[in-house]
Amino acid sequence: MKARKFRSLSLRARLILSSTTITFLAIVGMGYYVYYRTQQANAYLTNQLDESVRQQAEDKLTAASAEQAAALNNFFGSMRKDITTIGATTERLISQEAALKNTNYWDASLSLSRLPNGSWDNPNTETASVFIPAKVELTDNLIAELNTTRQLDFIVPTILEANPDTVAIYFGGVSEETLYYPNIDLASIIPPDFDVTKRPWFVKAAPAQNPDHKAVWSDPYLDAALHGLVITSSIPVFDSAGNLRGVAAMDIQLNRITDIVSNVRVGETGYALLIDKDKRLIAMPEAGYKNFGIAPDTLPLGEVLDQTKVTTQIPPEFWAMLTKMASGQSGLETMPVNGVEHFVIYHPVPEAGYSLAIIVPAQELLAGAITAREQIAQVTKNTITVSIFLVSAILVVALLIAVGIGNSLTQPLSALTRTAEEITGGNLDAEAKVRRQDEIGILARTFNAMTAQLRDLIGTLEERVAERTADLAHRTTQLQAAAQVARQAAAIRDVSALLTNVATLISKQFGFYHTGIFILDDKSEYAVLQAVSSEGGQRMLEHGHQLQVGVQGIVGDAAKRQRPHIALDVGADAVFFDNPDLPLTRSEMALPLIAHDRVIGVLDIQSTEPEAFTQEDVEIMQTLADQIALAIENTRLLAESQSIIRQLEVVSANLSLHAWRERLRRQKHSYIYTPLGITPTTKEKATAPAPQSSDGKGRLDIPITLRGQTIGTITLQHKSQEAPWTDRDKELAMEIATQAALALENAHLLEDTSQQAERERLESEISGRIHETLDIETILKTASDEIQRAFNLPEVVIRLVPPTETRLETKKKKGDTP
Repeated sequence: MKARKFRSLSLRARLILSSTTITFLAIVGMGYYVYYRTQQANAYLTNQLDESVRQQAEDKLTAASAEQAAALNNFFGSMRKDITTIGATTERLISQEAALKNTNYWDASLSLSRLPNGSWDNPNTETASVFIPAKVELTDNLIAELNTTRQLDFIVPTILEANPDTVAIYFGGVSEETLYYPNIDLASIIPPDFDVTKRPWFVKAAPAQNPDHKAVWSDPYLDAALHGLVITSSIPVFDSAGNLRGVAAMDIQLNRITDIVSNVRVGETGYALLIDKDKRLIAMPEAGYKNFGIAPDTLPLGEVLDQTKVTTQIPPEFWAMLTKMASGQSGLETMPVNGVEHFVIYHPVPEAGYSLAIIVPAQELLAGAITAREQIAQVTKNTITVSIFLVSAILVVALLIAVGIGNSLTQPLSALTRTAEEITGGNLDAEAKVRRQDEIGILARTFNAMTAQLRDLIGTLEERVAERTADLAHRTTQLQAAAQVARQAAAIRDVSALLTNVATLISKQFGFYHTGIFILDDKSEYAVLQAVSSEGGQRMLEHGHQLQVGVQGIVGDAAKRQRPHIALDVGADAVFFDNPDLPLTRSEMALPLIAHDRVIGVLDIQSTEPEAFTQEDVEIMQTLADQIALAIENTRLLAESQSIIRQLEVVSANLSLHAWRERLRRQKHSYIYTPLGITPTTKEKATAPAPQSSDGKGRLDIPITLRGQTIGTITLQHKSQEAPWTDRDKELAMEIATQAALALENAHLLEDTSQQAERERLESEISGRIHETLDIETILKTASDEIQRAFNLPEVVIRLVPPTETRLETKKKKGDTP
């Protein structure tokens, strides 16, 4: 009954009543909820705060550790890059030893001299020190190697100057010579019997301990020349034949690493330390020494950090953590140090096998949590007080707002209803006269916009259909043109003709300003222009236009990255190559030609219009580029296959000709057919092989040809010497000669096979008879008997000649019994 009365009310009355009821219920629920949940929310927020502050502290430590470890890793990575560059440069120089050994830059035979102790030395005024031990002679090969490696003078000093952390760069050869930068008069420092190949950095980099031939790091050590803690990076050097020629090395001082670690600051007293894989201390600031209760003299850098050297209370967890650090792990742990809880986070530095740890007191990172708890309690109390006043105010204001909302909502809804009725009646020009900015206003504007769209849709439907049809027709034309280019590319078997034809077809079918096809050279360093479709391209082709892969132009970038590069405005593209032969280019598209996952070239398309290429154009041209790459690869493979087949045919023909020459040399007769039958004749009377010929007197010579080589002749003679030979007769004779050649070849092969089988059978039979007994006398008699019978020899003698004077001889004459 009450529900029916409520539904019978007007929309305005129902809105006012509903809003007032909802407000009253919300206020009552809010009061109860605020009272009941205040304490629980306070406790929850406090716990959340503690967890949040702790998480923030851990995140801060993690970020600081990762950042500092990355900085250290980048330092060692740059050093590895330098030594790798030096090693690669030395290998390239040694691979060119034949060309560089006689240069006029430096000559070992003139610059080196023996010292009184026997070792070899060079002048101190030169860029590098050269040392050769006393036991090594200055051979021509060693002179050539030294002359070649001294070309490093043009590179190494620059690297030393650019890297202040690099103490020295040197090369030790397998011939025990040493080339050292800078020149420190090495021969006066080291003993005359110094063997560089026995040094730890040489042995560690050699293939026996370094099968991957990569740069390796030595253990850190204190430099005798007062450079502090030093580490050596070395890399093997091979010649072009893969032979080890020596090891290039670089001494790096770790002062900057020590500074980086010492400057790490987290909190007020937090600090960092760095160890290697053997737990040797690489860097630790004074705060760390103080925290561990030790002096720097007790635990200098480069020494192992262990329990025996620490006087403070360090838990076992710390030493277990050092083991994890040495094994390259990362993590975050909390542990007491000197009775104070500390955060300890560690992170590996994989480039050098080091590990970085950051240690900071927990209370320094969690101090803000206490202040935050007090603020939460005060805010909660203020919130309850304010809520009581708000409840009273809301009850009064809610009724007034409900009345106003009811009036504001019902009036525009009535106007919208009237407009909808007009449109339903067919008046599409009707519009809702509502100018509000709320949801009802949005509804009215949307309603009017829908009506306008309806009018536009009806008026422009035919125009849209025509535009869509034209677009589909254009796309169909492009696809047909692409298919035509692909068909013609697949039909051409000459690479040069293929490239020229494809470039011309693409420009013609698609209307492009310029089309060029680049092919990568054998080393994939340059993209060389091979075919063009424009006049400017022809000029480029004449002067051998090429672009360096990954360095020059959009073409080089597409070849390097193996994906399309589209410049809709070449003036704004950073890698665009401004070619004076193509001044009208406004947009360019370079598509890599990829076959079997390998870039073999680039299809370059240029247009005089800016933004000339759509995404659909790129997709179609990329598909066409893939087909062109496949056609080029197939054409190359076909040419290679045909070349191999021709080579095999030539080899087979030569072998066949040799075999037949040997057989004809042994052949004593030719054969002639007369009315009396077939009779043999001597070779001197036989006709020599000759091409097909007729002497006009009833005689016809037909060559017997096998694999392009003439092995004989069939000579035909009419009874009447005046009778002519017809073309039909000649064709028949040629066919007979062809079949005779095949039959002769088959018979020759069969005869060789039979002879081989007979030899194998005879060998097996003789071997079987010899092995029937273990008596030496019987074996010798059986062997002589079988050899005499097999070769029909008058006499066979087998002699055994031992190291003594005694001889055992078996003689078998024809007719004797075994």
